Amino acid sequence: MARHSTRLARLSSTAAPPLLPPPTPSRLRLRPDGTGRGIMDGGWWPRSRDAAAELPELVIALADRLGMATRLTIDFDDWDHVPLRITALGRVIRVGWLPHLDHMVAVACGRDEPLLLLVIPPETPRSRAEEALVRTAAGTGDPLPWEILASCDVSTARP
Repeated sequence: MARHSTRLARLSSTAAPPLLPPPTPSRLRLRPDGTGRGIMDGGWWPRSRDAAAELPELVIALADRLGMATRLTIDFDDWDHVPLRITALGRVIRVGWLPHLDHMVAVACGRDEPLLLLVIPPETPRSRAEEALVRTAAGTGDPLPWEILASCDVSTARP
């Protein structure tokens, strides 16, 4: 009987879930007053320049608040590996691109006006990226994308 309880104690101690790392601060910030009221509706700080890997994550992050994206338009100059379509949440979403879209991504969800997000370069140091995210979501005035990036000392030059 003692052998059996010792074995159970060992199993229960190894079966405990591992400690999870603390959640990372959000890489997406939206204006609290909704969308379509200014030049930008928020900001996004992707982890890489691989559009095929990053865009599905953006669609998933926005789905609860805005519904399913139907089309994305990105600044071609900001990305590597730009696909024609991505799949997120079991749906295929078309991806369009324009050169010199001023470091923005436009997310169309149904018939609403597209959501316009400033894309903060992924290699930006965390403190500067977070400052830019806060400024894009602040909703004060209508600063242009390049003004926010410059005021936060964020370089748009490709490494």
